Amino acid sequence: MKIILRKNKDRIHKKDAWKKSAYSFVPYQTHFGELCGFADDIVEAGQGFGMHPHQNMEITTIVFEGKQAHKDNTGSEGTIDKNCVQTMSAGTGIMHSEFNASQTEPFHSYQIWVYPKEKDVLPKHEKYLFNSDDKLNKILLVISPDKRNNTAGINQDAFFSLLELEEGKSLSYFMHLPTNGVYIHTVAGKVLIENNELNTGDAIGIFETEKVYIEATENTHLIFVEVPMTKGVNLL
Repeated sequence: MKIILRKNKDRIHKKDAWKKSAYSFVPYQTHFGELCGFADDIVEAGQGFGMHPHQNMEITTIVFEGKQAHKDNTGSEGTIDKNCVQTMSAGTGIMHSEFNASQTEPFHSYQIWVYPKEKDVLPKHEKYLFNSDDKLNKILLVISPDKRNNTAGINQDAFFSLLELEEGKSLSYFMHLPTNGVYIHTVAGKVLIENNELNTGDAIGIFETEKVYIEATENTHLIFVEVPMTKGVNLL
């Protein structure tokens, strides 16, 4: 088992008039396997990102508080809330915008970038809806390459999962593919992962193992991103 700790202080923190962000990676420069972007954004009411392009990237949006309004040049538009995840295959190229759907409250979301397995596919979006209880004290798979259990699809041998683990509870995460690694981010709370303490904003990357032991020392929310490790690890 190989372990890489990524503490909150190791992230790139930025703040402006309408957005507070923390970045775990610099896309196209740093990565954990095929994972190359992990942006933690809090966006003020009515604010957001205007139309901008992406190409040949698998982009996932996970909202933890509030609602995000999404629109793109394929005609797709809608909102994403805390009971929904959205995947976007940018493929040959797509333009899209993302805004806080509320005029009164901020929203908190994660945008996660994974390199594609196949380049230049047709751009598309997919969503997976769930109930909050679905991830209480059990790992909820929300994204998979084969759309198993009606999850959202992704153009990579990657698996995304969510977990809300109550204080004192423990469980193990089992790798979906033996050559993959998993990057686990602490959205909120305090947790022991393979005897490494993680607090809010901390993360841990683990590979060359079949399972990972997790124990919550406080009520904790986690994001799991399991990816192929063919690119190895390169962090700042």
